Amino acid sequence: MQPGPPYQQGPQQPYPPQGYPQQGYPGYPQPGYGPPQPKKSNTGLIVGLVIGAVVLLGGGGVAAFLLLSDDSGSSSAAAPTSSKKSGPPDKYTSMPGCEKIGTGVRNLPPLEPPKGEEPASTSNNEIVYTRSFCTWREPDAPSASVAMYLSKSKEPGSGAGEAWAKATIENAVDDGGVLIPTMAKSTKALYAKLDSASQCQIKFHQGNVEAEIIVTGPDPSGKVDQTKCKENALKVAKATSEAIG
Repeated sequence: MQPGPPYQQGPQQPYPPQGYPQQGYPGYPQPGYGPPQPKKSNTGLIVGLVIGAVVLLGGGGVAAFLLLSDDSGSSSAAAPTSSKKSGPPDKYTSMPGCEKIGTGVRNLPPLEPPKGEEPASTSNNEIVYTRSFCTWREPDAPSASVAMYLSKSKEPGSGAGEAWAKATIENAVDDGGVLIPTMAKSTKALYAKLDSASQCQIKFHQGNVEAEIIVTGPDPSGKVDQTKCKENALKVAKATSEAIG
């Protein structure tokens, strides 16, 4: 990878704050049977009883067949449904180291010792959520920080990882963020809205990874040139996106 443009230091740029969003079948009717045939000759009665028994047998069988046919038809028509979610597979299983990100930006301040990947809290029980932080700073100079969050789906193929990362960025858009049309390999990026006049921030997600880049000036209570600040933040954001891969 060719080194990116120089990270511009100036007197007007503060350190980012530390700390780091059954059906069953119906029973067959039992055929009815008439009383015992009389011993004395009574032809008409006998014939009537025999015909009645036949009708009962035949009618019961037909009724049962119709019921069975109807139930069978409804059973075959009811296709089984599945509640299993599906979506884009997790693109990433880990996050890049701070050193790799730093090689993509010239003239960054010294890198503070990174802590590495650690668990991140979330109320979403469909993902495993981890984070890592990188900070470059020195006295009386602009500083930069990168926070990365990895969302890994607990159920492979559910798409929960990327959905979580995407939702975080969409929330930043709703909060007044300004979209960056294209930025390195990111899926979606924006300049996030901040209340601090001494900072600027870029957020983006790339598959199931989300990242937050903050650049600040040396004076926590002062103002920073937002144009210059955003230029520096964009350099770090691009290097982060390229390092993620």
